[in-house]
Amino acid sequence: MKLDKSCALFFGTKIDSKLREALSQCKPGERKYFDGSSEEFLRILEVDEEKWLGKVINPGPSVTEVDDIQRNIVSILRRVAPNGRVSAQSIKIFTLQGAKAAEDIKPDEADELEPSQSGPYIDMRF
Repeated sequence: MKLDKSCALFFGTKIDSKLREALSQCKPGERKYFDGSSEEFLRILEVDEEKWLGKVINPGPSVTEVDDIQRNIVSILRRVAPNGRVSAQSIKIFTLQGAKAAEDIKPDEADELEPSQSGPYIDMRF
């Protein structure tokens, strides 16, 4: 197994018909909370035929941060879509393929690292 410490995470909920309807009825000033224009707020991602609403997070959040992120997402969704079915249990966590951390190591900094610290993976083979 390899631990990939470079992939961003997506915390979000699937947009069902009830949530879609609630989002379409939100006030114009509240669209900024889910239109993807700011990394502080939510964005909509499509996976196959599904749409998901959530937040992109840098890799490696602590357990306490995960709880805070979940509460933040639910809070925003309840504000913009009070009639939508949103619960803490509906928030799922996925890795984002091709999305890297915002603070990647620059190539010239990589030369300064010891060999055991270089690379995005921790090899768990025994």
